[in-house]
Amino acid sequence: MKKVMVMLAVMLAGVAAQAEQCLNGGRGSGGNKTDLLHLSHVHRGGGKLESPDNTLETFKWCWENGSALECDCRKTKDGVGIMLHDNTLARTARGIPEELKKKSVSKELTWDEIKDVDVGSYLSPKFAHHRIPTIDATFAAMKGNSTYLCFVDEKGAGPEYIAKKAQEAGVQDQVYYTGPSHAKIFEWNKILPGGKSLLWLGAWPKGRSAAERTRADTWFRDAMAKLRAKEFKYISAISIHTYYDPKDPVDPFIPSTPLLKEMVNEFHSHGIPVASIPFAGGETEEVYFKLYDLGFDAFSTDYPSVMFSVIRKLKAGKRE
Repeated sequence: MKKVMVMLAVMLAGVAAQAEQCLNGGRGSGGNKTDLLHLSHVHRGGGKLESPDNTLETFKWCWENGSALECDCRKTKDGVGIMLHDNTLARTARGIPEELKKKSVSKELTWDEIKDVDVGSYLSPKFAHHRIPTIDATFAAMKGNSTYLCFVDEKGAGPEYIAKKAQEAGVQDQVYYTGPSHAKIFEWNKILPGGKSLLWLGAWPKGRSAAERTRADTWFRDAMAKLRAKEFKYISAISIHTYYDPKDPVDPFIPSTPLLKEMVNEFHSHGIPVASIPFAGGETEEVYFKLYDLGFDAFSTDYPSVMFSVIRKLKAGKRE
């Protein structure tokens, strides 16, 4: 009888903890609202202008600042997995012939042809030492550092390949398969049962007219209905694309503030943490604090230093 009572007490404690988490917006254990900020990540690793896209030095910079990163994985012509957003070197490479810049990395260029290319100087000469990293080098840098997370946007490398490489490196619990397709996440889970994933939700509004706000809200409601029909299966985290303008007299956010709250609460009810990337307004600290107050657990950004500062302040319990 005593043993049964102990077991019952443990079960009730677990239910109470879950209830407390829901009451605290689903954030962290024991109601600590900053526990999930480590899911925050930088778009392409470097954002818009601060550090080069998809380089190992940039990734390490994110990790050292308490942030994760989003990266892009494709293969070279000879099948080497690399982290590179574009399918050509035209935007990021310097010091190579123009004809080489125009070639498809995936179809026309081998690893040997691109491994020594400068992909940092396009931002600043101080980044001239940056090179394209392999998936092996990236995952090797994560090994042994459980807080080093990587959100991988698959650009043709294939989920099987990414899962295989993550398992070989022993970092499968640190790699999130990332993208806008719930169907792909089902595929990922079939390949790597229990593997982590992040689903993007974005309506891409064109401006801030009433019609665009309505269109965006309708898109999100439809997206939620589709996820609901699939019981939100295999989604480890969500990232909602938002657009912020504090001068908007109707609502500073697209999608609308009430809908954002509604979606965050529903995801939390399924134990799914929610991040947001503010594609407009992300250069200000204000938007991240506003998102946090709406219940978001983490952020994504094109402005890394701004987000790093916000995370530090939230963890310290201050906003000044």
